[in-house]
Amino acid sequence: MKSRLYNIFNDDFKRSQFLRLKENEGLHLYIGKDSNGHYAFEFRGHYSPVRLVGSEVILVTQTKQRNILSLCFSLENPDLLEYFCTFCEDLVNSTLEIVDDNIAYKLLCSRYLSWKKLFKPNQARLNEQEVMGLIGELLFLRDFMFTKYGFDISLDSWTGPEYTRKDFSLKETWHEVKTISAGKGTVKISSIEQLDSDVIGTLCIYQVEKMSPSYNGIKLNAVVTDILAILPHNVQKELFLSKLSDFGYDFSTEYDNFVFSLINHSHYTVDTGFPRLSRDSIASSIQKAQYDIIIADLEPYRLTNLNL
Repeated sequence: MKSRLYNIFNDDFKRSQFLRLKENEGLHLYIGKDSNGHYAFEFRGHYSPVRLVGSEVILVTQTKQRNILSLCFSLENPDLLEYFCTFCEDLVNSTLEIVDDNIAYKLLCSRYLSWKKLFKPNQARLNEQEVMGLIGELLFLRDFMFTKYGFDISLDSWTGPEYTRKDFSLKETWHEVKTISAGKGTVKISSIEQLDSDVIGTLCIYQVEKMSPSYNGIKLNAVVTDILAILPHNVQKELFLSKLSDFGYDFSTEYDNFVFSLINHSHYTVDTGFPRLSRDSIASSIQKAQYDIIIADLEPYRLTNLNL
């Protein structure tokens, strides 16, 4: 579903035409098109400007006219408009309670720097398997972790693309998330450390089916946007964006070609007796190991209560 700002941007703006946003009457925030015809977000006011460098996708311009300063973020790749709207909505929401132009300017600059590394020149860096894996972790983060542990603890526990560690590590437990193609009978464990622990944890398996790009299914960019929309504070959004960047993720439209349908998700208690390799059970000369587990053999460990 397209956002409200997306619909406004598609209202056939002319060059250099802007519409003032009314969410905060104390600030002069606008969206429209710049002098080059690019979709743009603009802030006008009285403040002390600093040097701000644009990216290959978002052009930053700062001008002064009749003692009014202007900070403008322009989108140079129109294919990314939907995600530029998410960026603009974050700028608006982050300044809702601010009436001082200097404070607003500093916050807008800070928010831009947090988002900057996610706007790349449409060069997807994650392959299909990596996209699947990240989708699984994000679904688990959104649908289970936030509900049980809250935003701060959940984001702090998320280790990101560190394949020798658990995906989510907490003081009292841990969770490892795997995403596989539907119908596959095994799940690959990428390292000894992923399931090795003296603390009881869980293995969470998402089974997905790849669909055509036109199917209304799960897309990586859409899940990212969903999570950004529910995170209430700027510091949480900054941490989330930073961890996404560590994965090598950016708002590439190429990821929208990877569309999945969630067929099943199952959760298993990893404790004594669970079929896994542990560091104590193998020779010290073996430094690395990968192995596959037969999913059907995990039934005795399945959790029926998903309140993890």
